[in-house]
Amino acid sequence: MLLFEIVDLIFIPFLLVFVVGIVSFSYWMRCDATARGSSSPSYWAVLGPIFWPAALYYLLVVRRANERRYPPTRWQGLAGIVTISYVGAMVLGFVLGPPDPFTQVLYTSVYFLILLPFTYLLVYRRRYGRLPEIG
Repeated sequence: MLLFEIVDLIFIPFLLVFVVGIVSFSYWMRCDATARGSSSPSYWAVLGPIFWPAALYYLLVVRRANERRYPPTRWQGLAGIVTISYVGAMVLGFVLGPPDPFTQVLYTSVYFLILLPFTYLLVYRRRYGRLPEIG
């Protein structure tokens, strides 16, 4: 039964990163869609984090077509930081992690913790100055 205890311990950090990442991604996407005048921000908030092509469409087409009506609040900025770190950690875990899924889960959680302060310094402290509009 030791094997199952180890597996449980491995998935706890990933589960935390996954839940926090999905919730922040959904919150950020809904707030951004609302600020850009979308008629259905809840649609983007639900579909974007679950179906990645929809999130790419939103980032590449919808965000580019509509200007923001007001600047992001502090909570929206922090949600953006967590979202960028989450997506970056998932990509790094997939690309740089070993092919073993259990180890990949650990790598993704570690990458998230590493990317979080860097994302904060590059994005939030500079008021998104380092990240130009996509497109």
